This record gives sequence, C-alpha cells and structure tokens, in this order.
Amino acid sequence: MSTSNSSVLSSNPRQAYDATRLFLYVAGAVVLGVLIAGFWNYHLVDGFGKDVIAGATIGNTAELAGSYSSHGAAFGFLFAAVAGAAATFTACNCVVFALLPGLACSVEDKRASASPLSVAGWFVAGVLAICGLYGLIVGVLGPSGVEMLNSETIRLTQAQTVFTSLGMLMLGWGLVELGLARGATRHLSEKTRAFFTRPTTKAGLLGIMVGLFAVGRPYPVFRQFLSYAAEAGSPLYGAGVMMVQGAGQIFLMILLFGLLVWLAGRRLGRWAQEKPYQSRLVSGLALLVGGTFFVYYWGLSLTFDIGFWGYRLGWYAGQVPT
Repeated sequence: MSTSNSSVLSSNPRQAYDATRLFLYVAGAVVLGVLIAGFWNYHLVDGFGKDVIAGATIGNTAELAGSYSSHGAAFGFLFAAVAGAAATFTACNCVVFALLPGLACSVEDKRASASPLSVAGWFVAGVLAICGLYGLIVGVLGPSGVEMLNSETIRLTQAQTVFTSLGMLMLGWGLVELGLARGATRHLSEKTRAFFTRPTTKAGLLGIMVGLFAVGRPYPVFRQFLSYAAEAGSPLYGAGVMMVQGAGQIFLMILLFGLLVWLAGRRLGRWAQEKPYQSRLVSGLALLVGGTFFVYYWGLSLTFDIGFWGYRLGWYAGQVPT
C-alpha cells in the first residue's frame, strides 16, 4: 500500500472503526440531537437573551424597534451587537457550537498548512458575507417590506425552511466526514475533493451556514432590530449593521475557539496529524448532532406537533407552543 493511500485510509473513520461501533456512534449522535431538540426550553434561553442581555444593556427592544428617528444611525450598531449576542443560545443559533469541533480539529494541521488565524478568518468572512448580503436586502425592502417579513406566518415559514434545509445539509456533511457517503463523493475529481477537505474551505462553508442562521431567525429581539435597521432606508447601512449583528452572534464561539487553540492548539495539531480519523469522527458526529437538532426542532416537531416535551410533561412553565 502506498503512503498516500495509507494516509487516506487512516483519515477515514469508516475504515478505522468496525461497522457496529461506527453505527452506535452515529445512532448516539442522532438520539442526542433529538433529545436536546425535544427538551429544548425556548422560554428560558430566549428570555435570557431578551431580559438579561438586551434588557440590561439597551432596554426594551420592542419599544426601540421603531425609534430610528430619535436614536439615530450610531445606536443601530449597538442594537445590532446586542441583538447578535442575545441570540447566542437560542434554538436558531445554539447549533453554532456543534460546528466548533470542525474548526478546532483543523488547527495547526501541517498537512493542510492551515493556521488557527486563517481558519477563524475564513469562518468569520463567511458569516459576515451572508449577513452583509441579507442586510442589503433589508435596506432595499425598507420598513413596509420588513414589517411583512416579520409577520408571524412568514417568519415561522422562513425559519422552518432555512433551518430544516441547513439541518439536512449538516447531516449530509456529517456522513461525508464519517466516510459514510462514498457514493456522493466518488465521482468528484481529486482536485475537487482536495479543495473541500482544506480546513480553510470547511471554515468558509461553516461560516456561510452560520450566516444563514440570521436569514431564518424568528427571534423577536432580532426581528425588532430588523425593523430598526429598515427605517434607515439604506441598503449600505442595513449591510453594515447586519454584519455587526453577525459578529455578535459568533462572538462567544470565536472566543471559545481562541481559548481552545491557546490551551491545546499544539496537542490538537498532533492529534489531527497522528489520528486524523478521530478528528474527523468528532467533527462528523458534532455535525450529526447539530443537523438532527435542526431537522427535528424546526422541521418535524413543528410540522407534526411532536416536540416540546418539557412543556408537555409539566417540567417547564408555560403552555405547549402552537
């Protein structure tokens, strides 16, 4: 066996683990994703962002939504940062942490010549690009267009469509990482496969996915921020504040990424080089957990009314959402 073939073989979890063990890993990831989605307490996490993060910094965001004429353009950037931070642990953003292993496993991978800074940079660039584009659209739509966009029917349909689609994409990506989707990749050229296995390419794609979180987000604080930004009637202003919002929504993740690299970067690098199949296993399983959460929470539970178990069991305050 050639050295190159040996390297490919050792980086493929499907080749490194027996079928039963790998199946149990996959099943465990899917079950974990369903459990988290089923017992998700959205009142708790949404309320934390609204009352603690936003309430303690800028006040009542519902009252601020239509106050652009009195608060001005500069305040919009603060509103954007707070709206992004407030969404950190919501059901439409928490999956960002499932993407952290994929970034962390790429640090100091000498085979791919990817530094932690370049990986983080491509990730942030992907987030800001999508958020900036969405902000341009918000500016073009203006107050009346965003009011229609914020209506309950449209925002929930938008959320279900975006997050279910992203969840399916994450599930597919997770299977590719685990070496379980060979049929979908074997027809790709060697150069194409090499391109998509680069840590910087993966980071950029992950960033694009996280940027799309803002497109689907139904969170009231975020929607109230959209109303504020739309009042400016400027696509460039909309793009600017939306990029600040995007930075706010990933701030904690980037902070954790930097801390992880600082504390264990070299060890992660050696681990990724010596046992690449393990780093791909961690990355793939994390994608499966996150993808399952999205598909179950935003797709299945809302469509077929089979979620919100904590509310149904009486563990959480409030009624089962309808």
